[in-house]
Amino acid sequence: MKIGIIAITKQGCELAGKLQTMLPGSTCYASQNQALEGMIIMDQPLKIFCGTLFNNYDALIFIMSTGIVVRSIAAHLKSKTSDPAVLVMDEKATNVISLLSGHLGGANALTERVASLLNSNPVITTASDVNNLPSVDMIAKEYNLVIDSMKDAKIITAMMVNRETVVLVDDYQIVPKDILPKVEGEVKGKLIISNRKGLNENLPFAKLIPRNIVLGVGCKRDTNPQALTDFIINSLNDLNIEKSALTNIASIDVKADEPAILNLEKVFGIQPKFYSADELKEVDYLFEGSDFVRQTVGVGAVSESAAYLAGNKEGEFIARRLVKDGMTLSVFLMINV
Repeated sequence: MKIGIIAITKQGCELAGKLQTMLPGSTCYASQNQALEGMIIMDQPLKIFCGTLFNNYDALIFIMSTGIVVRSIAAHLKSKTSDPAVLVMDEKATNVISLLSGHLGGANALTERVASLLNSNPVITTASDVNNLPSVDMIAKEYNLVIDSMKDAKIITAMMVNRETVVLVDDYQIVPKDILPKVEGEVKGKLIISNRKGLNENLPFAKLIPRNIVLGVGCKRDTNPQALTDFIINSLNDLNIEKSALTNIASIDVKADEPAILNLEKVFGIQPKFYSADELKEVDYLFEGSDFVRQTVGVGAVSESAAYLAGNKEGEFIARRLVKDGMTLSVFLMINV
């Protein structure tokens, strides 16, 4: 976690310097008149400079009044899923306040950590934390799951805080069965772990998507990048799989310079992984391949073998080999993600 510490007074800068030694890799910013040696001077008013801080840090610790911080960061707030964690401390380190992005941003956890380091009082107001209850966003963060809808996540978390019965439906046994509070009574909501699209439930639910889908890709030379992208997206739609469930994209290394495959990183945010023919040959015998492809690249089943290896050889194929216009796609469901 990349942490920025900001102070504007003499005592605040002294505390910032002390805290920096306790948080390796952190960076201190200070007002020009009070900056100590090694601190970076803020060359803009705090309200403006906060834009730079928000773009460059995972967490920000402000040593000043809460009111100053609220007014300074207000114009830069975007989303609970993207804003950095924001903490506020007083100059004497009496209290450490988790102000913003308590769960997903990690502000609550960092507040506890800083308070422990400085023997301060951690101030956390998130209802689920105060009541020692789980929240949908914290479950997502802990188990590397994607929140399908923040609105739905808030509704289900509120149900748990209000002691309403919420049940877990986990297609892959990723989350412990006892993670939700045990409450007697009629079931009011569901927390569903699934990579399937278009779920239709008769109760309010929040869906968390596991990153457990691997794609094996093959294509002829100079395939149109948009054609390959459309082929993959349409195939996932046909299979009723969420795009955000993708965790790996794999192919053979002779395609490591293929623009259509390299373009997939821009589309899905996943850097393709390339295997040598020798690596793929170790598992190629498991699949019914093409003699033409085998003569061309040395492996008969490029997409299947690549998907199987990238999936750590644990799981099952949802689609072994989809073919269109010289493009092949294999879709593999990982287990033990």
